[in-house]
Amino acid sequence: MADKYKQKKIEYIFMAVVFLGYLAFNGILLLGHEQWRDEANVWLMARELSPLSLFGEIKYQGHPCLWYLLMMPFAKAGLPFETISFVSYTIMALTAGLFLWKAPFYGPIKAAVLFSPVFTYYYAVVARNYCLIALLLMLLAVYYPKRNEKSFLFGLLLGLLVQSDVIALMTAGAISIIWSGENLWQSLKRRSAVPFINSLKGIWLPLCSLVLLIMQFYHVSDSPVFQVNSFGKRELLRETRNYSFQILERLSGWEESFCLLFFFLFLLLTLFVSLKLRNIQAVAVMAAAYLFQAFFSAMVYQLHIWHFLSLCFVFIWMLWTMYGQCAEKRVEDKGIRAALAGLQMLLLVLSASMFLRWNAENETSSLDNALHGMYSDGAGTAGYIRENISSEELIVSVNVPRASTVLAYLPEYEFYFAGNGQKESYANWSEEQNLEIGFDELLLWVKTNFPEKREFFILDSSDSCLTDKENRLEECEVLYRTLQETARGEEYTVYHVEIER
Repeated sequence: MADKYKQKKIEYIFMAVVFLGYLAFNGILLLGHEQWRDEANVWLMARELSPLSLFGEIKYQGHPCLWYLLMMPFAKAGLPFETISFVSYTIMALTAGLFLWKAPFYGPIKAAVLFSPVFTYYYAVVARNYCLIALLLMLLAVYYPKRNEKSFLFGLLLGLLVQSDVIALMTAGAISIIWSGENLWQSLKRRSAVPFINSLKGIWLPLCSLVLLIMQFYHVSDSPVFQVNSFGKRELLRETRNYSFQILERLSGWEESFCLLFFFLFLLLTLFVSLKLRNIQAVAVMAAAYLFQAFFSAMVYQLHIWHFLSLCFVFIWMLWTMYGQCAEKRVEDKGIRAALAGLQMLLLVLSASMFLRWNAENETSSLDNALHGMYSDGAGTAGYIRENISSEELIVSVNVPRASTVLAYLPEYEFYFAGNGQKESYANWSEEQNLEIGFDELLLWVKTNFPEKREFFILDSSDSCLTDKENRLEECEVLYRTLQETARGEEYTVYHVEIER
Protein backbone atom coordinates (compact mmCIF):
# COMPACT_ATOMS: atom_id res chain seq x y z
CA MET A 1 0.00 0.00 0.00
CA ALA A 2 2.82 2.38 0.91
CA ASP A 3 4.64 1.52 -2.32
CA LYS A 4 1.54 2.30 -4.38
CA TYR A 5 1.10 5.64 -2.63
CA LYS A 6 4.76 6.47 -3.20
CA GLN A 7 4.50 5.52 -6.88
CA LYS A 8 1.39 7.68 -7.36
CA LYS A 9 3.11 10.59 -5.64
CA ILE A 10 6.12 10.27 -7.95
CA GLU A 11 3.80 10.12 -10.99
CA TYR A 12 1.92 13.22 -9.81
CA ILE A 13 5.16 15.16 -9.27
CA PHE A 14 6.38 14.05 -12.72
CA MET A 15 3.13 15.21 -14.35
CA ALA A 16 3.21 18.52 -12.49
CA VAL A 17 6.81 19.20 -13.55
CA VAL A 18 6.02 18.32 -17.17
CA PHE A 19 2.90 20.51 -17.14
CA LEU A 20 4.70 23.50 -15.63
CA GLY A 21 7.51 23.01 -18.14
CA TYR A 22 4.96 22.97 -20.95
CA LEU A 23 3.36 26.19 -19.70
CA ALA A 24 6.77 27.86 -19.32
CA PHE A 25 8.07 26.77 -22.74
CA ASN A 26 4.97 27.89 -24.60
CA GLY A 27 4.83 31.03 -22.46
CA ILE A 28 8.32 31.97 -23.69
CA LEU A 29 7.27 31.31 -27.29
CA LEU A 30 4.08 33.32 -26.73
CA LEU A 31 5.93 36.38 -25.43
CA GLY A 32 8.10 36.39 -28.56
CA HIS A 33 5.26 35.82 -31.02
CA GLU A 34 4.14 38.54 -33.43
CA GLN A 35 0.52 38.12 -34.51
CA TRP A 36 -0.12 37.93 -38.26
CA ARG A 37 -2.93 38.46 -40.74
CA ASP A 38 -4.91 35.25 -40.11
CA GLU A 39 -5.08 36.12 -36.42
CA ALA A 40 -5.80 39.78 -37.20
CA ASN A 41 -8.68 39.00 -39.54
CA VAL A 42 -10.52 37.05 -36.83
CA TRP A 43 -9.91 39.82 -34.29
CA LEU A 44 -11.15 42.57 -36.64
CA MET A 45 -14.29 40.64 -37.53
CA ALA A 46 -14.99 39.90 -33.86
CA ARG A 47 -14.45 43.58 -33.01
CA GLU A 48 -16.48 45.14 -35.79
CA LEU A 49 -19.30 42.72 -36.61
CA SER A 50 -22.41 41.79 -34.67
CA PRO A 51 -23.13 38.07 -34.22
CA LEU A 52 -25.87 38.34 -36.86
CA SER A 53 -23.72 40.13 -39.45
CA LEU A 54 -20.91 37.67 -38.76
CA PHE A 55 -22.98 34.86 -40.27
CA GLY A 56 -23.18 36.80 -43.53
CA GLU A 57 -19.39 36.91 -43.81
CA ILE A 58 -18.42 33.45 -42.54
CA LYS A 59 -18.60 31.68 -45.89
CA TYR A 60 -15.75 33.79 -47.29
CA GLN A 61 -13.46 32.96 -44.36
CA GLY A 62 -13.55 29.16 -44.49
CA HIS A 63 -14.12 28.69 -40.75
CA PRO A 64 -17.39 28.27 -38.81
CA CYS A 65 -18.58 30.70 -36.17
CA LEU A 66 -17.34 29.27 -32.86
CA TRP A 67 -13.86 30.85 -32.80
CA TYR A 68 -15.21 34.26 -33.88
CA LEU A 69 -17.95 34.20 -31.26
CA LEU A 70 -15.43 33.22 -28.61
CA MET A 71 -13.28 36.23 -29.54
CA MET A 72 -16.16 38.73 -29.60
CA PRO A 73 -16.35 39.50 -25.84
CA PHE A 74 -12.60 40.16 -25.70
CA ALA A 75 -12.44 42.22 -28.90
CA LYS A 76 -15.57 44.27 -28.18
CA ALA A 77 -14.35 44.97 -24.63
CA GLY A 78 -11.46 46.92 -26.16
CA LEU A 79 -8.75 44.50 -25.05
CA PRO A 80 -5.50 44.59 -27.07
CA PHE A 81 -5.07 42.42 -30.13
CA GLU A 82 -2.45 40.28 -28.35
CA THR A 83 -5.28 38.88 -26.19
CA ILE A 84 -6.13 36.41 -28.96
CA SER A 85 -2.90 34.48 -28.36
CA PHE A 86 -3.51 34.29 -24.62
CA VAL A 87 -6.90 32.72 -25.34
CA SER A 88 -5.37 29.97 -27.51
CA TYR A 89 -2.59 29.49 -24.93
CA THR A 90 -5.20 28.98 -22.19
CA ILE A 91 -7.22 26.56 -24.33
CA MET A 92 -4.14 24.45 -25.08
CA ALA A 93 -3.11 24.55 -21.41
CA LEU A 94 -6.48 22.97 -20.56
CA THR A 95 -6.03 20.47 -23.40
CA ALA A 96 -2.54 19.56 -22.20
CA GLY A 97 -3.78 19.12 -18.62
CA LEU A 98 -6.53 16.74 -19.73
CA PHE A 99 -4.10 14.74 -21.85
CA LEU A 100 -1.45 14.60 -19.16
CA TRP A 101 -3.66 13.57 -16.24
CA LYS A 102 -6.44 11.66 -17.98
CA ALA A 103 -5.01 9.85 -21.01
CA PRO A 104 -4.19 6.17 -20.32
CA PHE A 105 -0.75 6.41 -21.95
CA TYR A 106 2.77 5.99 -20.61
CA GLY A 107 4.03 9.11 -18.80
CA PRO A 108 7.24 9.59 -20.85
CA ILE A 109 5.29 9.27 -24.10
CA LYS A 110 2.76 11.87 -22.96
CA ALA A 111 5.62 14.21 -22.03
CA ALA A 112 7.30 13.74 -25.42
CA VAL A 113 4.04 14.36 -27.33
CA LEU A 114 3.34 17.43 -25.20
CA PHE A 115 6.62 19.13 -26.17
CA SER A 116 6.30 18.21 -29.85
CA PRO A 117 4.47 20.43 -32.38
CA VAL A 118 1.33 18.36 -31.67
CA PHE A 119 0.71 20.42 -28.52
CA THR A 120 3.40 23.10 -28.66
CA TYR A 121 3.49 26.41 -30.55
CA TYR A 122 1.25 25.78 -33.58
CA TYR A 123 -1.98 25.60 -31.56
CA ALA A 124 -0.80 27.07 -28.26
CA VAL A 125 0.88 30.25 -29.54
CA VAL A 126 -0.33 30.98 -33.07
CA ALA A 127 -3.96 31.79 -32.30
CA ARG A 128 -6.16 29.88 -34.72
CA ASN A 129 -9.47 28.11 -34.29
CA TYR A 130 -7.79 24.69 -34.52
CA CYS A 131 -6.98 24.73 -30.81
CA LEU A 132 -10.72 24.19 -30.25
CA ILE A 133 -10.53 20.90 -32.16
CA ALA A 134 -7.77 19.73 -29.82
CA LEU A 135 -9.67 20.62 -26.64
CA LEU A 136 -13.00 19.18 -27.82
CA LEU A 137 -11.44 15.88 -28.93
CA MET A 138 -9.74 15.47 -25.56
CA LEU A 139 -13.04 16.14 -23.80
CA LEU A 140 -14.80 13.66 -26.09
CA ALA A 141 -12.18 11.07 -25.15
CA VAL A 142 -12.66 11.80 -21.43
CA TYR A 143 -16.44 11.48 -21.65
CA TYR A 144 -16.54 8.60 -24.13
CA PRO A 145 -17.06 5.94 -21.39
CA LYS A 146 -19.98 8.02 -20.06
CA ARG A 147 -21.43 8.96 -23.45
CA ASN A 148 -24.75 7.26 -22.72
CA GLU A 149 -24.98 8.44 -19.12
CA LYS A 150 -24.21 12.06 -20.11
CA SER A 151 -25.68 12.03 -23.59
CA PHE A 152 -26.56 15.73 -23.63
CA LEU A 153 -23.01 16.76 -22.71
CA PHE A 154 -21.49 14.32 -25.20
CA GLY A 155 -23.81 15.63 -27.90
CA LEU A 156 -22.99 19.22 -26.99
CA LEU A 157 -19.27 18.52 -27.40
CA LEU A 158 -19.94 17.00 -30.82
CA GLY A 159 -22.04 20.02 -31.81
CA LEU A 160 -19.26 22.38 -30.79
CA LEU A 161 -16.74 20.26 -32.71
CA VAL A 162 -18.80 20.78 -35.88
CA GLN A 163 -18.49 24.56 -35.35
CA SER A 164 -14.75 24.47 -34.59
CA ASP A 165 -13.68 23.99 -38.22
CA VAL A 166 -14.88 22.44 -41.46
CA ILE A 167 -12.11 19.83 -41.30
CA ALA A 168 -13.58 18.55 -38.02
CA LEU A 169 -16.93 17.89 -39.71
CA MET A 170 -16.07 14.31 -40.72
CA THR A 171 -14.71 13.47 -37.27
CA ALA A 172 -17.80 14.83 -35.52
CA GLY A 173 -20.10 13.20 -38.07
CA ALA A 174 -18.42 9.79 -37.84
CA ILE A 175 -18.55 9.78 -34.01
CA SER A 176 -22.20 10.87 -34.09
CA ILE A 177 -23.23 8.20 -36.59
CA ILE A 178 -21.38 5.46 -34.70
CA TRP A 179 -22.81 6.59 -31.36
CA SER A 180 -26.41 6.61 -32.63
CA GLY A 181 -25.81 3.35 -34.51
CA GLU A 182 -24.54 1.46 -31.47
CA ASN A 183 -27.54 2.62 -29.43
CA LEU A 184 -29.93 1.66 -32.22
CA TRP A 185 -28.32 -1.78 -32.28
CA GLN A 186 -28.68 -2.07 -28.51
CA SER A 187 -32.36 -1.14 -28.79
CA LEU A 188 -32.95 -3.81 -31.42
CA LYS A 189 -30.96 -6.37 -29.46
CA ARG A 190 -32.81 -5.72 -26.21
CA ARG A 191 -36.14 -5.05 -27.94
CA SER A 192 -36.30 -1.80 -26.03
CA ALA A 193 -36.26 1.75 -27.40
CA VAL A 194 -34.61 3.11 -24.25
CA PRO A 195 -30.94 3.08 -25.42
CA PHE A 196 -31.74 4.79 -28.74
CA ILE A 197 -34.09 7.34 -27.15
CA ASN A 198 -31.39 8.11 -24.58
CA SER A 199 -28.86 8.84 -27.34
CA LEU A 200 -31.37 11.17 -29.00
CA LYS A 201 -31.04 13.44 -25.96
CA GLY A 202 -27.61 14.32 -27.28
CA ILE A 203 -27.52 13.41 -30.98
CA TRP A 204 -29.85 16.25 -31.95
CA LEU A 205 -27.16 18.77 -30.99
CA PRO A 206 -24.58 17.83 -33.67
CA LEU A 207 -27.45 17.53 -36.17
CA CYS A 208 -28.61 21.08 -35.40
CA SER A 209 -25.01 22.22 -35.52
CA LEU A 210 -24.67 20.66 -38.98
CA VAL A 211 -27.73 22.60 -40.17
CA LEU A 212 -26.16 25.79 -38.80
CA LEU A 213 -22.91 24.97 -40.61
CA ILE A 214 -24.76 24.49 -43.91
CA MET A 215 -26.51 27.84 -43.39
CA GLN A 216 -23.17 29.55 -42.78
CA PHE A 217 -21.59 28.16 -45.95
CA TYR A 218 -24.62 28.41 -48.21
CA HIS A 219 -23.47 29.75 -51.60
CA VAL A 220 -19.81 29.34 -50.59
CA SER A 221 -19.10 28.90 -54.32
CA ASP A 222 -19.47 32.69 -54.59
CA SER A 223 -16.09 32.93 -52.87
CA PRO A 224 -13.09 33.21 -55.25
CA VAL A 225 -10.97 31.30 -52.70
CA PHE A 226 -13.03 28.12 -52.27
CA GLN A 227 -13.86 26.55 -55.62
CA VAL A 228 -14.69 22.88 -56.20
CA ASN A 229 -12.41 21.14 -58.70
CA SER A 230 -13.75 18.68 -61.24
CA PHE A 231 -12.12 15.25 -61.55
CA GLY A 232 -12.89 11.93 -63.12
CA LYS A 233 -13.16 8.96 -60.75
CA ARG A 234 -9.66 7.64 -61.43
CA GLU A 235 -8.10 11.08 -61.29
CA LEU A 236 -9.90 11.84 -58.01
CA LEU A 237 -8.67 8.58 -56.48
CA ARG A 238 -5.13 9.35 -57.63
CA GLU A 239 -5.24 12.89 -56.21
CA THR A 240 -6.69 11.67 -52.91
CA ARG A 241 -4.00 9.01 -52.68
CA ASN A 242 -1.27 11.61 -53.39
CA TYR A 243 -2.61 13.95 -50.71
CA SER A 244 -2.83 11.03 -48.26
CA PHE A 245 0.93 10.67 -48.52
CA GLN A 246 1.50 14.42 -48.62
CA ILE A 247 -0.24 14.87 -45.26
CA LEU A 248 2.10 12.46 -43.49
CA GLU A 249 5.13 13.71 -45.42
CA ARG A 250 4.34 17.30 -44.41
CA LEU A 251 3.89 16.36 -40.75
CA SER A 252 6.92 14.12 -40.41
CA GLY A 253 9.37 15.04 -43.14
CA TRP A 254 9.55 11.38 -44.16
CA GLU A 255 9.87 10.10 -47.71
CA GLU A 256 7.10 7.99 -49.21
CA SER A 257 8.76 4.67 -48.28
CA PHE A 258 8.78 5.59 -44.57
CA CYS A 259 5.17 6.76 -44.86
CA LEU A 260 4.22 3.39 -46.33
CA LEU A 261 5.91 1.61 -43.43
CA PHE A 262 4.08 3.84 -40.92
CA PHE A 263 0.73 3.21 -42.64
CA PHE A 264 1.38 -0.54 -42.69
CA LEU A 265 2.25 -0.70 -38.99
CA PHE A 266 -0.67 1.55 -38.09
CA LEU A 267 -3.16 -0.58 -40.04
CA LEU A 268 -1.70 -3.81 -38.69
CA LEU A 269 -1.98 -2.70 -35.05
CA THR A 270 -5.37 -0.96 -35.29
CA LEU A 271 -6.98 -3.82 -37.20
CA PHE A 272 -5.59 -6.33 -34.72
CA VAL A 273 -7.07 -4.41 -31.78
CA SER A 274 -10.37 -3.78 -33.61
CA LEU A 275 -10.80 -7.45 -34.54
CA LYS A 276 -9.94 -8.59 -31.02
CA LEU A 277 -12.44 -6.14 -29.55
CA ARG A 278 -14.92 -6.82 -32.37
CA ASN A 279 -15.28 -3.07 -32.68
CA ILE A 280 -13.94 -0.98 -35.58
CA GLN A 281 -15.56 2.29 -34.47
CA ALA A 282 -12.44 4.14 -33.32
CA VAL A 283 -10.28 3.25 -36.32
CA ALA A 284 -13.21 4.05 -38.66
CA VAL A 285 -13.33 7.60 -37.25
CA MET A 286 -9.56 7.97 -37.74
CA ALA A 287 -9.70 6.69 -41.33
CA ALA A 288 -12.68 8.92 -42.18
CA ALA A 289 -10.99 12.03 -40.76
CA TYR A 290 -7.73 11.35 -42.58
CA LEU A 291 -9.29 10.58 -45.96
CA PHE A 292 -11.59 13.57 -45.64
CA GLN A 293 -8.61 15.92 -45.39
CA ALA A 294 -6.98 14.27 -48.41
CA PHE A 295 -10.24 14.47 -50.37
CA PHE A 296 -10.87 18.09 -49.33
CA SER A 297 -7.33 19.07 -50.41
CA ALA A 298 -7.91 17.49 -53.81
CA MET A 299 -11.41 18.83 -54.39
CA VAL A 300 -11.73 22.22 -52.70
CA TYR A 301 -8.72 23.81 -51.04
CA GLN A 302 -5.19 22.59 -50.38
CA LEU A 303 -4.94 22.21 -46.62
CA HIS A 304 -1.81 23.00 -44.58
CA ILE A 305 0.13 22.04 -41.46
CA TRP A 306 -2.45 23.50 -39.03
CA HIS A 307 -5.14 21.28 -40.55
CA PHE A 308 -2.91 18.21 -40.61
CA LEU A 309 -2.00 18.61 -36.94
CA SER A 310 -5.65 18.09 -36.01
CA LEU A 311 -5.29 14.50 -37.25
CA CYS A 312 -2.79 13.88 -34.45
CA PHE A 313 -5.56 14.68 -31.97
CA VAL A 314 -7.92 12.31 -33.81
CA PHE A 315 -5.15 9.69 -33.46
CA ILE A 316 -4.97 10.38 -29.70
CA TRP A 317 -8.78 10.22 -29.45
CA MET A 318 -8.81 6.90 -31.32
CA LEU A 319 -6.13 5.33 -29.12
CA TRP A 320 -7.69 6.69 -25.92
CA THR A 321 -11.10 5.35 -27.01
CA MET A 322 -9.62 1.92 -27.70
CA TYR A 323 -8.39 1.81 -24.12
CA GLY A 324 -11.91 2.79 -23.05
CA GLN A 325 -13.41 -0.03 -25.10
CA CYS A 326 -11.04 -2.49 -23.41
CA ALA A 327 -12.24 -1.23 -20.02
CA GLU A 328 -15.92 -1.45 -21.08
CA LYS A 329 -15.51 -5.08 -22.15
CA ARG A 330 -13.12 -5.87 -19.28
CA VAL A 331 -10.56 -7.16 -21.76
CA GLU A 332 -7.17 -8.09 -20.28
CA ASP A 333 -5.71 -9.70 -23.41
CA LYS A 334 -1.91 -9.29 -23.47
CA GLY A 335 -1.91 -9.15 -27.26
CA ILE A 336 -4.28 -6.18 -27.27
CA ARG A 337 -2.23 -4.43 -24.60
CA ALA A 338 0.93 -4.97 -26.65
CA ALA A 339 -0.76 -3.64 -29.80
CA LEU A 340 -2.00 -0.55 -27.95
CA ALA A 341 1.52 0.00 -26.61
CA GLY A 342 2.74 -0.30 -30.20
CA LEU A 343 0.31 2.42 -31.27
CA GLN A 344 1.65 4.62 -28.47
CA MET A 345 5.13 4.05 -29.88
CA LEU A 346 3.92 5.09 -33.34
CA LEU A 347 2.53 8.28 -31.79
CA LEU A 348 5.91 8.84 -30.13
CA VAL A 349 7.81 8.27 -33.40
CA LEU A 350 5.50 10.65 -35.25
CA SER A 351 5.86 13.31 -32.54
CA ALA A 352 9.65 12.98 -32.50
CA SER A 353 9.79 13.25 -36.31
CA MET A 354 7.59 16.33 -36.17
CA PHE A 355 9.89 17.91 -33.58
CA LEU A 356 12.91 17.30 -35.83
CA ARG A 357 11.08 18.75 -38.84
CA TRP A 358 10.07 21.75 -36.73
CA ASN A 359 13.78 22.53 -36.46
CA ALA A 360 14.46 22.16 -40.18
CA GLU A 361 15.85 25.19 -42.03
CA ASN A 362 13.10 25.14 -44.65
CA GLU A 363 10.29 25.19 -42.06
CA THR A 364 8.54 28.58 -42.14
CA SER A 365 7.15 28.37 -38.60
CA SER A 366 10.30 26.81 -37.17
CA LEU A 367 11.34 26.75 -33.53
CA ASP A 368 14.38 28.85 -34.40
CA ASN A 369 12.17 31.49 -36.00
CA ALA A 370 9.81 31.37 -33.01
CA LEU A 371 12.72 32.03 -30.64
CA HIS A 372 14.95 34.33 -32.68
CA GLY A 373 13.13 35.39 -35.85
CA MET A 374 10.19 37.59 -36.71
CA TYR A 375 6.82 36.14 -37.64
CA SER A 376 5.35 39.46 -38.78
CA ASP A 377 6.27 43.12 -38.44
CA GLY A 378 2.68 44.20 -37.90
CA ALA A 379 3.33 45.11 -34.26
CA GLY A 380 6.48 47.12 -35.04
CA THR A 381 4.82 49.01 -37.88
CA ALA A 382 1.75 49.76 -35.77
CA GLY A 383 4.01 51.01 -32.98
CA TYR A 384 5.74 53.42 -35.34
CA ILE A 385 2.42 54.72 -36.71
CA ARG A 386 0.98 55.27 -33.24
CA GLU A 387 4.05 57.22 -32.10
CA ASN A 388 4.63 59.30 -35.23
CA ILE A 389 1.43 59.63 -37.26
CA SER A 390 -1.76 61.16 -35.90
CA SER A 391 -4.99 59.19 -36.16
CA GLU A 392 -6.38 62.27 -37.98
CA GLU A 393 -4.04 61.70 -40.92
CA LEU A 394 -4.97 59.84 -44.10
CA ILE A 395 -3.35 56.40 -44.29
CA VAL A 396 -3.74 54.36 -47.46
CA SER A 397 -2.91 50.65 -47.67
CA VAL A 398 -2.09 48.63 -50.78
CA ASN A 399 -3.05 45.13 -49.59
CA VAL A 400 -6.01 44.49 -47.29
CA PRO A 401 -5.00 41.16 -45.70
CA ARG A 402 -1.46 42.30 -44.89
CA ALA A 403 -2.54 45.76 -43.71
CA SER A 404 -5.15 44.15 -41.46
CA THR A 405 -2.35 42.92 -39.17
CA VAL A 406 -1.27 46.53 -38.55
CA LEU A 407 -4.84 47.78 -38.26
CA ALA A 408 -5.69 45.20 -35.58
CA TYR A 409 -3.17 46.89 -33.27
CA LEU A 410 -4.62 50.36 -34.02
CA PRO A 411 -8.35 50.43 -33.16
CA GLU A 412 -8.32 54.24 -33.07
CA TYR A 413 -7.04 54.55 -36.68
CA GLU A 414 -8.74 54.32 -40.07
CA PHE A 415 -7.06 52.90 -43.17
CA TYR A 416 -8.30 53.25 -46.75
CA PHE A 417 -7.58 50.63 -49.39
CA ALA A 418 -6.08 52.21 -52.50
CA GLY A 419 -7.63 49.68 -54.87
CA ASN A 420 -11.25 50.68 -54.23
CA GLY A 421 -11.06 53.82 -52.09
CA GLN A 422 -13.06 52.21 -49.29
CA LYS A 423 -12.34 52.20 -45.57
CA GLU A 424 -10.35 49.09 -44.84
CA SER A 425 -11.21 46.50 -42.23
CA TYR A 426 -10.95 42.72 -42.31
CA ALA A 427 -10.16 40.82 -45.50
CA ASN A 428 -13.32 39.43 -47.11
CA TRP A 429 -11.44 37.87 -50.06
CA SER A 430 -13.73 39.61 -52.56
CA GLU A 431 -12.76 40.82 -56.02
CA GLU A 432 -13.22 44.38 -54.69
CA GLN A 433 -10.18 43.88 -52.47
CA ASN A 434 -8.14 42.68 -55.45
CA LEU A 435 -8.60 45.83 -57.57
CA GLU A 436 -5.50 47.63 -58.85
CA ILE A 437 -4.76 51.33 -59.29
CA GLY A 438 -2.00 53.52 -60.70
CA PHE A 439 -0.14 56.06 -58.55
CA ASP A 440 -1.54 59.06 -60.47
CA GLU A 441 -5.06 57.67 -60.09
CA LEU A 442 -4.45 57.36 -56.35
CA LEU A 443 -3.29 61.00 -56.16
CA LEU A 444 -6.42 62.12 -58.04
CA TRP A 445 -8.61 60.11 -55.64
CA VAL A 446 -6.98 61.76 -52.62
CA LYS A 447 -7.32 65.25 -54.11
CA THR A 448 -10.98 64.64 -54.97
CA ASN A 449 -12.10 63.03 -51.72
CA PHE A 450 -9.82 64.86 -49.27
CA PRO A 451 -9.35 68.37 -50.72
CA GLU A 452 -8.12 69.70 -47.37
CA LYS A 453 -5.19 67.26 -47.21
CA ARG A 454 -1.67 68.41 -48.11
CA GLU A 455 -0.10 65.05 -47.36
CA PHE A 456 -0.97 61.41 -46.81
CA PHE A 457 0.76 58.17 -45.92
CA ILE A 458 1.04 54.88 -47.77
CA LEU A 459 1.37 51.58 -45.91
CA ASP A 460 3.20 49.48 -48.47
CA SER A 461 3.61 45.69 -48.40
CA SER A 462 4.01 42.77 -50.79
CA ASP A 463 1.31 42.02 -53.38
CA SER A 464 0.60 45.73 -53.75
CA CYS A 465 -2.42 46.99 -55.69
CA LEU A 466 -0.29 49.85 -57.07
CA THR A 467 0.61 48.99 -60.65
CA ASP A 468 3.62 51.33 -60.85
CA LYS A 469 4.91 51.41 -57.28
CA GLU A 470 8.52 50.55 -58.19
CA ASN A 471 8.92 53.80 -60.08
CA ARG A 472 6.65 56.19 -58.24
CA LEU A 473 7.17 55.26 -54.58
CA GLU A 474 10.91 55.82 -54.99
CA GLU A 475 10.07 59.53 -55.22
CA CYS A 476 8.38 59.48 -51.80
CA GLU A 477 9.95 59.87 -48.36
CA VAL A 478 10.47 56.62 -46.46
CA LEU A 479 9.46 56.98 -42.81
CA TYR A 480 9.65 53.37 -41.71
CA ARG A 481 10.83 50.09 -43.23
CA THR A 482 10.99 46.53 -41.92
CA LEU A 483 14.67 45.63 -41.79
CA GLN A 484 14.48 41.84 -41.70
CA GLU A 485 12.59 39.07 -43.47
CA THR A 486 9.51 37.76 -41.68
CA ALA A 487 8.15 34.22 -41.62
CA ARG A 488 4.80 35.25 -43.07
CA GLY A 489 5.95 37.81 -45.63
CA GLU A 490 4.61 40.72 -43.61
CA GLU A 491 7.32 43.33 -44.16
CA TYR A 492 6.11 46.92 -44.36
CA THR A 493 7.23 50.32 -45.56
CA VAL A 494 5.53 53.57 -44.54
CA TYR A 495 5.80 56.36 -47.13
CA HIS A 496 5.07 60.05 -46.70
CA VAL A 497 3.48 61.58 -49.81
CA GLU A 498 3.14 65.34 -50.27
CA ILE A 499 0.29 66.58 -52.45
CA GLU A 500 0.86 69.39 -54.90
CA ARG A 501 -2.15 71.65 -55.27
